[in-house]
Amino acid sequence: MKRFVVFIMAAAIFVAADSFCVEMSDLMPVLRQVKKDINSTLLEIDKDLKAAAKDLSTLDFKSDEARKILNGLRKFRPYVIDCSILNADGMKVAVEPEDFRKYEDTDRSGIPYVIDLLKNKKPVLSSVYASEEGVNAVSAGYPIFSDKGELLGAVRMLIQHEIFLKPLADGKPCKVWMIQPNGLLIYDPDPTQIGKNIFTDPLYKSFDDLISFARTVALSYSGAGSYDFYAGGLEDKTLVKKVAVWDTVGLYGTEWRVVAMEIDKPVVVETKEPAKDAKAN
Repeated sequence: MKRFVVFIMAAAIFVAADSFCVEMSDLMPVLRQVKKDINSTLLEIDKDLKAAAKDLSTLDFKSDEARKILNGLRKFRPYVIDCSILNADGMKVAVEPEDFRKYEDTDRSGIPYVIDLLKNKKPVLSSVYASEEGVNAVSAGYPIFSDKGELLGAVRMLIQHEIFLKPLADGKPCKVWMIQPNGLLIYDPDPTQIGKNIFTDPLYKSFDDLISFARTVALSYSGAGSYDFYAGGLEDKTLVKKVAVWDTVGLYGTEWRVVAMEIDKPVVVETKEPAKDAKAN
């Protein structure tokens, strides 16, 4: 199946090559590198959460040793807002750093990702949501089991996705933006667009081409296409055509679509001055 998807994507690039000045194949190295970097970072998070869950399984969740593990998860991760431990009932029993301990002993059992985590007893990466810490973020959670296989709770990392994605997407030869499959922009070079939903936000209502492109992206693991939108987000509203390729990254079954885009440069057609009539001899 993977070979089939890759073939379709390659075919789309080949077919579109004659239609645009930008070569879609030139966008692919950027897309591959960004995908690799994001997936690598997500796998590091998975590895550390798994190790933390194992270590916490033998500790009192409110102990100094448990708090040390939570702070260790935050180390060298500026995108992590806080780390916490939930008990098997979904109560947040320990939070680090200290500034966020005010959120301890709060009931999180009604949050969708917590429900999935405790019900299915499998690690989860949530969709973007408004956290009680006052920011839009995603949570990565890993179940904690006793040596007998009993669910004791979960360890959770609250991630500010904009800060997570920015260094991995910026500074590239072309622009990179990302959406959830529900159309929510989780990263864009124009920060004023982050958090808007391409399918529903009034900003995009008149851009049928963009909405159609985004719906195709949401439904397809990878591909290539084009759409019309402003040249520089909300700062430069010159209407241009943008050529793009996309692929998918993710963790624990949650997917993010990564789009590498470049403005299609206008074709310059050379014109020759008409030849002057020859003078009669």
